[in-house]
Parts: sequence; C-alpha cells; structure tokens
Amino acid sequence: MRSLSCSFVLLVIAEAKVSLFPLTRRPVSSTRRLSEEARLYGDLTKLMAFHVDVLVGTPGQMQSLIVDTGSGRTAFPCTTCGDGCGQHMDPPFNPKSSSTFRWVQCGEKGCDSCKNSQCSYSVTYVEGSQISGEFFEDVLQLGGTPNANQKVPVWMGCHSRETKLFRTQVPAGIMGLNEGGWNVLKSLADGPIEKDVFALCLAENGGSMTVGGVNTTWMPTNEPFQWTPYHAGYYVTLDGIHFRGKELFSDRPLGDFQLDSGTTFSFFPAQVTVKLEAAIREAAVSQNVTWSSISCLKARDDQIDNFPSFDFHFGNATFVWRAKGYMYRKNANTWCYAFYTSHRSMLGGSFMLDHAIIFDREEHKIGFAPSSCPHFASREVAPGDLDWTGQNRHTATFQDLSSAWTWRFTIGWLGLLVTL
Repeated sequence: MRSLSCSFVLLVIAEAKVSLFPLTRRPVSSTRRLSEEARLYGDLTKLMAFHVDVLVGTPGQMQSLIVDTGSGRTAFPCTTCGDGCGQHMDPPFNPKSSSTFRWVQCGEKGCDSCKNSQCSYSVTYVEGSQISGEFFEDVLQLGGTPNANQKVPVWMGCHSRETKLFRTQVPAGIMGLNEGGWNVLKSLADGPIEKDVFALCLAENGGSMTVGGVNTTWMPTNEPFQWTPYHAGYYVTLDGIHFRGKELFSDRPLGDFQLDSGTTFSFFPAQVTVKLEAAIREAAVSQNVTWSSISCLKARDDQIDNFPSFDFHFGNATFVWRAKGYMYRKNANTWCYAFYTSHRSMLGGSFMLDHAIIFDREEHKIGFAPSSCPHFASREVAPGDLDWTGQNRHTATFQDLSSAWTWRFTIGWLGLLVTL
C-alpha cells in the first residue's frame, strides 16, 4: 500500500482564523489587459512540483513559487526568518530593500490573527509541513522579466518558520491559487486584468500559466475545450472511467476529486487504484515491456505512447488521461505509476500534464483540452524563444472561451472562430 507521503502534497488541514474580505473591482481602463502570462518550471521527478517566477517589491526581487490550486495563500521566506527557514533556489525576500513594502497591522480589515502587533498566519498541511509568519503588502509582478506584466499590490506572507517539505523544497515559496481572501489572482483581477480566471499548462518539464485570458501561442490546442462545473475548492464530480472502451466501474458517480496542481501525483480510493493498475498491467502484455517492480516497467517512449488512455468522465465532459500522465518517467526508460491510494481524492500534477486547464472562478467551472504545453527546463531565455508580450500574442478572453460550454470552437492564427 503506497502512502500519501510519497509525493509533494499541499493541502491545508488547519489554519489560524482564516477570513475573507471583499475587494472592490476597479473601473475598466486602457491599462487593463486580456491576460498576463508566465513560464512555469519544474517536473514530477526531481523538483516534484511546478513553480512560477514572480518579482516582489520595488525594485523587484525574484521569488520562485509553487503554483498550488489546493491552497489560497501566497508566502515565502524573508530575511527576517533566519535559521527558521531552509535554503531555496532564491535568496529570502529582503523587506528593507523594497521602497513599497509595509507590514500589515493588527486591526486592518481582513486581519483576524495577530502576534506582536502584526497580522500573522500559521498553516499546517496534511503531510505535516508547517509554515508561519507575518503578513505584508507589496507589489507583485507575474513572471521574472521586468516590464513584461504589470505590478499589483498584494498581501503576502513572510515566513518566520518552515518545517519538513517547506524547509527542504527547492522553490522558495508557494502561490495559493484556490479561492479565498488574501489571493494574488483576486488582486490581479481587481487590477490589471479583465476577469478572475487563470489557466495552467503543465509539461514534462515546465509549462505555462496565464491569468485573465488564454495565450494560445503558449497553450496550443487542436480540440475544443470541454467544461465541467466545480464545487468550492476546485472539486469536480467524477462520473466514470473507461479504458479501451470498457467501463471500469458500475457504481456511479465515483465521488468528488480536487484538482490540485500543488500535489505531484494523483490519489484515488483503494478500489479505484486497484482497477487502474489491473487495466495497465493487462494492456502491458501486448506492449512487449518488462516490469522492474510492482509499480514500474521498462519501456521506450514509443512503447509508452502506444499504451491506451483512460477516459475520465465529468458530466458531459471527457478528460483523456494518456499513458505519459498515469505513468511518470523515473529515469530514461523506467516508467512508474503516477497515482497512489489515499483516503483523499486528488487529481494532481500527473493528471493535469499535457493539458491546457482553465479555472473560471467567475462562472465556477473548469475547462480542459489536450495541449502541447511549452517545455522550460531553465530560466535562461534561448534565441528564438517566443515573446510573451509582443504583437504575436494570440489571446482569447475567457468570455469567449466560456461560450465553449455549449459551442465548439477552434483558435486560428487570426483570431477566434466559433462554429457549431
């Protein structure tokens, strides 16, 4: 029996006095944009997470943040943390070096927990990791390139303590993308972008993230988006699973599953895991592959590509989970199950791989389509890389994309063509 601790898991199970507070939408102006974009870095095997670069403060200081749809808080170590925090890929944020920094004080609207006259937080995650610290306000810019995206004032957390996975992880911190109060996405939607929506596209190495619209250059799709409503916390109802045309479960639905980009792998109840593994082993017989362990096999890329896909049904929408999603590359020719057994039902990074996935927080629905997500293994910009912000940005508003709830569409070079 494999346990939940086998992968990077970010699920909040306790938090000190969480509160929600309203943010007033700003009037639409000429400075607002259809979307903002950023590269994602990471993978399922080495970093075991996907992160986005942001610039915080004035002048901007680089921070690498795990994109986590399973939590709602954005936080990272500051220089005030000292030995209470681990060593990460970016230096701790230095409040004294930012001219726009300020601590959030007790008594400010939205602050319900105080320590030493400062607004504070303490969060414990399901596998035992903990972060605690104080809130501050400063400007944040999505992406690590100055002037590419606009700055917006955001409440963020300044760690004073990290334990376990948070202390040892390579990225500096976490960007909570779930619905909640002190939320980066909400601040962006109330500032420089048009709608409270975002999209993720995870590749084997890296990927892309857009907020407010879809940059179709960096999330190319050849199929229409399919849509399913979600419950609070990005939970979707799984109605059934097919494999090679056969329905695996007679009892439907199978339950509610959280779409959680901060969890490396996917987790199912035991009865689901057993049937998924049995189906894969049956298919492997005709693929001329050998098993190196109970959960790993030896195969070339082309052999893995020949494995059948699982069809996950969410209402009228069908998500095609390909072999390079339900198996992950442990090394060159070793592929292992990218799912495990748990009492928590989660569709993690392994499930989201190679799909453009839209989280429409205004309409409370999720859209997905297979995509050739961009690969980024390094922060270095190579010659010939496409420009995020130039005239060749191909954007479609989420208002347009939302029409795909009942209509089919394709995205062409010159714009958005909607057909029945």
